Amino acid sequence: YTRFMFKSHKVFDDEYVKTYEKILNSYKVKNTPFRSKVIRFSNKVMRKLFGVEGDFFKEYKEANHISVTAKENPNWDDKTKKLYESFKNSNDIIWGLFIRGMHGNAINTTIPELEEKLEHKFDIMLVYNHLGDPLPLEAMEEMKKQDRIIELTYQVCVKNNEVLFGYTPMFDILDGKYDEEIRTLAKEIKEFENPVLFRLNNEMNSDWTSYCGIVGLSDPEVYKGVWRKIYNIFEDEKVTNCIWIFNPNDNNYPPSDWNNFIAYYPGDEYVQMIGVTGYNTGTYYAEKYGERWRTFKEIYDGIDSKYLKYFSDFPWIITEFASSSYGGDKAEWITEMFEDIHSHKNIKAAVWFSEGDYNPENKEVARPYYLDETPETLKAFKEGLKK
Repeated sequence: YTRFMFKSHKVFDDEYVKTYEKILNSYKVKNTPFRSKVIRFSNKVMRKLFGVEGDFFKEYKEANHISVTAKENPNWDDKTKKLYESFKNSNDIIWGLFIRGMHGNAINTTIPELEEKLEHKFDIMLVYNHLGDPLPLEAMEEMKKQDRIIELTYQVCVKNNEVLFGYTPMFDILDGKYDEEIRTLAKEIKEFENPVLFRLNNEMNSDWTSYCGIVGLSDPEVYKGVWRKIYNIFEDEKVTNCIWIFNPNDNNYPPSDWNNFIAYYPGDEYVQMIGVTGYNTGTYYAEKYGERWRTFKEIYDGIDSKYLKYFSDFPWIITEFASSSYGGDKAEWITEMFEDIHSHKNIKAAVWFSEGDYNPENKEVARPYYLDETPETLKAFKEGLKK
């Protein structure tokens, strides 16, 4: 299909409607050998209506869309700069974990229990926080005492992304209505006085978050505007301990040019690290969504092919990933993951998401991502870490 979106600063009045009706009526349609229709704009009409010079409508070329360069934040404190350099120069993988109860006492209970079984300490702890919710400072302070790195995922959403086509806070943020809440968050992170990997509004090129492009007028400029506004508030508050992570999903949903992941990139001065996310979701939803079993190599070779032409000089972190057990051998998937991950030279860290993804209709665990789901999965991960 072809979709046209018009943007204007003019008021949506009768004159506005008539102008765009003229453009729509200028389409020239002709049949192709494939019995489909090719829709073309008339450049002549565009020049007449808007004074546009030259060939206004050109073929979309993804590779020409944007130029990207990695830049450090010159305002970082020494600890944050040192951590960033350690990521950038590392030839090994730093491992992290998400597990239920990260806001509570998991750091002193279930996490050390799992680490004892694996004979390995996870360096990175993944913590989620939503707009308007208080930071879990007690848990974060304990993580700091244990010399853990916190990956703080801040999502501009309401009701945990469960009411997708209801209210989105994005426009109120742009209008300044959440400035004080964001400023409070910035101050708390500053007072934390330890480096934070700050992942803002991940998986925006999707259709399952309250800040995704499809609920933001199908316009990535809205997303970029919110990112820059939040970033600038942090800079105003002189936050010197945040490494900002830009983290799309590995595939664009919907797969339209306007929703291409690179269209959401907010700019070199606003990003210091690239987050990559690709799950083997398994086959629970094979009939409903066409899901299929994917190996780690298939997923991350695909990410490399898309990302390296833009982000080759950034350090990358797999901010969250896992394999389901529906549709294949999860322990074998883990073993193959450890054999392949070092071939992806930009990946410096990886965080396993040890939780379940539930079917909302029957409350079944549709995608069991638990690291210790079986003795076999635990053994495979333990042996991979040792190697």
